[in-house]
Amino acid sequence: MKERVNPSPGLRQYAAIVVGVLSLLACPDVKAQDADGTEDRVILQVRPRTEWRDGYKRLRQPGEMGELLTMQRTRLTWHHGTEKWEVRLGFQDVRTFGDMAGNTQTYGALAATESWGAWKPNAKTRITVGRQRIAFDNERIVGAVNWSQYGRFLDGFRWDQTTALGTTTAALTWDAPAGLTRIMGYHVYTSDRHRLSFLYFDQKNSLDPAASVVTSGATWTGKAKNEAVSWVVEAYAQEQRNGQPTSFMGVAGLHGAFGNLGKALVALDWLEGNARGRAFHPFLGTNHRHYGWMDHFYVGLPANGIADARVHWTKPFGNAAWKAHWDVRYHRFYSPSFDDLYANEVDAVVVFKPTDFVQALFGWSVMRATEAMFASQNRSTLENAWQQWGWIAVNFSPSILL
Repeated sequence: MKERVNPSPGLRQYAAIVVGVLSLLACPDVKAQDADGTEDRVILQVRPRTEWRDGYKRLRQPGEMGELLTMQRTRLTWHHGTEKWEVRLGFQDVRTFGDMAGNTQTYGALAATESWGAWKPNAKTRITVGRQRIAFDNERIVGAVNWSQYGRFLDGFRWDQTTALGTTTAALTWDAPAGLTRIMGYHVYTSDRHRLSFLYFDQKNSLDPAASVVTSGATWTGKAKNEAVSWVVEAYAQEQRNGQPTSFMGVAGLHGAFGNLGKALVALDWLEGNARGRAFHPFLGTNHRHYGWMDHFYVGLPANGIADARVHWTKPFGNAAWKAHWDVRYHRFYSPSFDDLYANEVDAVVVFKPTDFVQALFGWSVMRATEAMFASQNRSTLENAWQQWGWIAVNFSPSILL
């Protein structure tokens, strides 16, 4: 007798979600609500990415071979909105091709990405409860890390209030396994030529109270009269409860738009750090965006401060029927004191967008590490110190209005 094969738990969960969505599509009550201004939308995403990792996140060692793998993020999100209420339910599966299904060793598990409800008592007030995406400014301190396959979503409460002086946000989130409670306060004011924001971020650690910190700072952006040149200045201070002195982070950047030549950015990021443990930590920052796509700083490994002098250049090309652009970035990484050069890194990507919901991306990053960087990671120095990360990704992300 042929053995019967039962479907995996992950397959059963996916089947239940698909059946639920199909039932929603067929529900006459949902369609009838369109006349009352109600919107129902299904957002789908399939994002496979093939990577060649040869020194990605951690310096390659003698005898280590590169790794070629393909990962995929699959998301299914339903959004329901009215004038006063909104609900969003989202699920994702992240897997490596060839492995068992699911996100964990107990294969077949699905993760809830977004699962929240929001009340809008008036046009200027919004209260959101549940698992949600929270990101402020350019995501240096609080970001959604959406470049990664898993992303980041926080469980908690959020209150947004808009006045003539700007928009104020208050949020409270929990991370029970890590013992972390986070209190966030954020305000942003925007005028025709300037934008000013303030952020308060209090991270309490119940497992290690001495590791609790308070981070606060401001971002100021402005632009010239011709709007071809703009600038950004950021400053943050971090107070630790373990008796260490306050640590600081500063950023200065100059943007320029040069017509057919594209757009450029010249910037310097400085995060304080020293051997005595005094260091600034961007705890929930989307650090991949700022400190090199090789992810050697604040992503792959903890970093004890960094100075990053960088240049970005991006330019569109092609025609309207086949939108495309390239992005090239050069980083020169130093120790916070500027005494040691850690590495030079070049990141490049070409993005094609044949339709509004399809993107194809081809990227390559190379990094030349110095002896000082090998020493900082406690790794053996290589004669050939080049590290690299190459990747190809396709992103299918249609949004279906019901």
